[in-house]
Amino acid sequence: MAPLRYTLPCILAAVALVQASTLRGVAPEQQPLYTPHSDGQWECLDNSKKISFTAINDDYCDCPDGSDEPGTSACPNGIFYCQNEGHIAAYIKSYAVNDGVCDEACCDGSDETSGLITCPNRCKQVAAEYAREQAALHKIHSAGILAKRKLIQQGQETVTQWQEEKSKLEDELVIKRAELDRHQREIDGLEDDAKRHLSKKPSSKKSKCPPCDIATLRDHIQTLEDEVETLVTILKDMKRDHNHNFHDMAVKAAIAGYDDFIDGYDELKADINNDLNNYNAYDQSAFEIHDNESEEENVEVDQDTPEQAGKVSFVQILLKKIANVIPPDWRGLIPLEKNENNVGLKSEGSALEAAKNIHGKIKDTIQEAERKLNTINDDLAKDYGKQHEWLKLKDICTEKNEGEYTYSVCIFGDAYQKSNKDGARVKLGRFEKFLDDDHMKQIYSRGTKCWNGPERSVRATFECGGETEILEVTEPEKCEYQYRMKTPAVCPIPEEVNKEQPIATHVKEHSKPKNVVHEEL
Repeated sequence: MAPLRYTLPCILAAVALVQASTLRGVAPEQQPLYTPHSDGQWECLDNSKKISFTAINDDYCDCPDGSDEPGTSACPNGIFYCQNEGHIAAYIKSYAVNDGVCDEACCDGSDETSGLITCPNRCKQVAAEYAREQAALHKIHSAGILAKRKLIQQGQETVTQWQEEKSKLEDELVIKRAELDRHQREIDGLEDDAKRHLSKKPSSKKSKCPPCDIATLRDHIQTLEDEVETLVTILKDMKRDHNHNFHDMAVKAAIAGYDDFIDGYDELKADINNDLNNYNAYDQSAFEIHDNESEEENVEVDQDTPEQAGKVSFVQILLKKIANVIPPDWRGLIPLEKNENNVGLKSEGSALEAAKNIHGKIKDTIQEAERKLNTINDDLAKDYGKQHEWLKLKDICTEKNEGEYTYSVCIFGDAYQKSNKDGARVKLGRFEKFLDDDHMKQIYSRGTKCWNGPERSVRATFECGGETEILEVTEPEKCEYQYRMKTPAVCPIPEEVNKEQPIATHVKEHSKPKNVVHEEL
């Protein structure tokens, strides 16, 4: 038999190992950390001090990190491990241990052993409910994943269309700009030809009846004067009868123009009549002399005489005077001298007008193409997600009735708050940007300014769902709103999920909401 002094340490070590393997409140993977040294001492997990191994779970907090009391409520910063066999293990705060309340996170009831309350093991029922929830969640996620795949496909197709349209527009602009330059050169050439014709001396033929020309001209002038008188009457009535309290700038400008015109109208008519009378007397005497000298001649004069030149000059001056007092649309009523030069000018004028019309249409086409190209470039530069999954959600709108107010948002657009009492709407913000690289948070800023406060804004946080909807709206800070939303755009496609997520993280995510609820209790 071995001496007692050799067998006693072995017995103590064996007892310690048994105790360590079943230490309350410690996860199985953490149990090896609770092994005493050969001298019976144990070191706190933060290595801050050594205590007797027997001081663990003695309901007195020795270690600063609370690691010596995993199974009691002695350390305020400690945590308690619930095995929850048959379900998911969880951690709760140590102060919830033996407090007389059955903690939701510890479905096995292991948190209450003081006798204050008996907590049944509910893990089987909880696990069944959890399985149903997970099945429903899986169904939602599956629908969301299918919807996201469709969004990605549609977004990428749209981007491809934009890129193709961009290429076509760029090619079209190259062609149209070259065409515009060619027509501009054509216009320049036609304008130069017109200037050369205008610089030539007109070759008119002598009229056999100058008084007849004057009579015809008088008839045209009388017709134009009658039309002008009609306009004068209309403007006079408008000046007298218009609403003086309605400040229409177009009406005021018309009346001002009428006043300026009417001041010199009578004098202008007198000048025209005097000019016609003087010219008639001059032209009549010239006609009589010509008639005496050429009674039997029917020969047309090939060269311009001073009298003819004077007549042409006089008539052109008179026609210009008339043209200055009538609307542009009526100027075609004025008879123009028919001569070879005018025929050439008319032909060139028609060609020039046609060339300018074509030039204008090409210019309009270029401007429209540039507008479309700028729009496409702007769209291509925007952030619609890593796979363009957000693109087809642009301008999709949704709202949520929260009792007193109804909140709404249009993706990449505006967010509003509408009163359910009087229907008054307040702008909460306009889309600014995504707040994270995962495209799960958006900020809507520059909303209507609060009374004695900041501009309103919205932070939208998205979770996976088959549809894009608002789930909840809160206002944690004055005029700063939180939208909790769901959308298929953020659903993790299987190849995107990290299957090696640590178990501890998984447990904490499930236990965290329970802890929050318990703390509020």
